[in-house]
Amino acid sequence: MIARNLIYVSLFAIGTSCVTDETTVTIGFGSCNEPTQTQGLLPTLSKALDTLDQYIWLGDNVYLVDSQWNTYAATMTRYNEVFGGVAFQEILGKSDHLAIWDDHDAGPNDCDLSTYNGFSTTVQAFKDFWQPPYPQPDSTSYYGRTFLAEGKIDIYLLDNRSFRTHRDSANATVFGEKQLNWFHKTLQQSTADVHLICMGGQLLNTAQVFENMSNYPAEREMLLQWLSESPGAPIVLTGDRHSGEINLLEINGKSIVEACASPITANAHPHHDEENTTRVHEGTTDTQHFGTLRLNYSKDQWHIVVSLIDASGTALFQYEYKV
Repeated sequence: MIARNLIYVSLFAIGTSCVTDETTVTIGFGSCNEPTQTQGLLPTLSKALDTLDQYIWLGDNVYLVDSQWNTYAATMTRYNEVFGGVAFQEILGKSDHLAIWDDHDAGPNDCDLSTYNGFSTTVQAFKDFWQPPYPQPDSTSYYGRTFLAEGKIDIYLLDNRSFRTHRDSANATVFGEKQLNWFHKTLQQSTADVHLICMGGQLLNTAQVFENMSNYPAEREMLLQWLSESPGAPIVLTGDRHSGEINLLEINGKSIVEACASPITANAHPHHDEENTTRVHEGTTDTQHFGTLRLNYSKDQWHIVVSLIDASGTALFQYEYKV
């Protein structure tokens, strides 16, 4: 196995950021990592990691190929191939890292329980590589919660593959009953000011395309209701789309913000004309990028800046607000 121990120690520092009268927490995030296609973003990402408190990999962190998903050994070989190079070893050696997965690190393209039954193999490889440092209530998955800033910021890491059924099936679900019950209960009991919810596919995007949650309308509406009723400010971090955008939805007087950051190194596919009514800007990104969250706490208020950053260090899109 490659040198994952470079970040093993730092992972256990998660949750040590503290809140005083004023504090700032910076978080990076991104998805869709296929470095055989392009690596132009990596130097900028590596430099950014020098000042980030946390980086979150939002799925498709590796692209399993040629049925590698069928065996543990082949899956781990792919992780080593992708993350074994100098650039990624440098990246993994900086900041603290968390991860969720999506279809390409879980199995075949767009996989769910109707098309693939090997999630137990790939999830074990995922956990062995990323070494999630938080409690996991289900041994068959990795989902769970951790925190930053002495519990003022919750981070929910959701699994959108292990329990996913086909969108046309009866009682179609992405997250499954057990995970949903855990998420709802944990969210209700949280005393955090800010909730970061990490999932592979987009939640707010209203276009019923690809693997957006809009294709699972009942579950989407339920999640949105829960977030609108939650005691803290919800921010949803997503990937998958090979284009990035920032979305906003107001429900019951509460703002729900979604930042989609994709791709890191895979080819970009912009969706400028997609009928997404929640986007806060014109068009989507059309190049490789990663996202950042800057959360500044002062005088009992959070000032939040969401940015999508390209290889030149330029903010392609940015959204700023206070809660």
